[in-house]
Amino acid sequence: MKNNKIIAIWGNPNSGKTTLSIKIANELVKKNKSVILVMANPFTPAIHTVLPFTETKDQSLGALLSSIQISQENILKKCIPVQNTKNLSILSYLHGENIRTYADYGKERVLDFFILLKHLADHIIVDCSSQFHHDLLSRGALELSDQVIRLISPDLKAISFYDASLPLLEERKYNLANHTKILSNVKPEMPKDIVGNRFGGIQNELDYSEELQRQVLEARLFETLTDKKSEGYNKQLQSLMDILFFGEDDHEKKEKKKEKKLKIAFLKKGSDA
Repeated sequence: MKNNKIIAIWGNPNSGKTTLSIKIANELVKKNKSVILVMANPFTPAIHTVLPFTETKDQSLGALLSSIQISQENILKKCIPVQNTKNLSILSYLHGENIRTYADYGKERVLDFFILLKHLADHIIVDCSSQFHHDLLSRGALELSDQVIRLISPDLKAISFYDASLPLLEERKYNLANHTKILSNVKPEMPKDIVGNRFGGIQNELDYSEELQRQVLEARLFETLTDKKSEGYNKQLQSLMDILFFGEDDHEKKEKKKEKKLKIAFLKKGSDA
């Protein structure tokens, strides 16, 4: 299994970042992994759009980040458990809050936050803000995560967004070349080939699903997709999970290739004798 401890999910507006973050978290929990989902967007707090009936008093991510001291205990107190879902909790700004609600915090706080998180769960999923240049937490996630998933809607607005945004991530620390690029919300009539060729190296696609859209509108994203028409999306999601977590990493592939060569050489030598 690949050691992707922290996964940052980033993309153009309305590309399905929160949706995919939740679906990946669900899949990890099914594998008996503990997960903390960080909803980093301070501009449109997501918690009450995905868990509208959950009590969240005094459990703000913003309050945690701007507090005098941060600790594992403080983080756990701010974690919002997902009802009927074992080993999954959420850190999020709360309804009505915004980037001005709390005092500013620095890059050192972001670093401390992610270091502490690593010891609290098997995996950390960060649902980043599209406007990372105004959001230090999302920017920190793009820099400090083990893997970044870059969601791309197959339309011209996505091209415009990335033409403006990617130059802001050209520093080596953001490791743009290693982003996993995913076309998201793909419909048959969309120019996916044009958009895919524009960005190059698209690793996967996630098709549009009517059932998934209903889950978004009805705040039921933590439920499993069961409609037969969603089979395509489920297969694509499993393929992405293999890429991120359950497939062989580069080291394992190299070792198996090396073992195969040694075996072939040994058998050939034996046959010559």
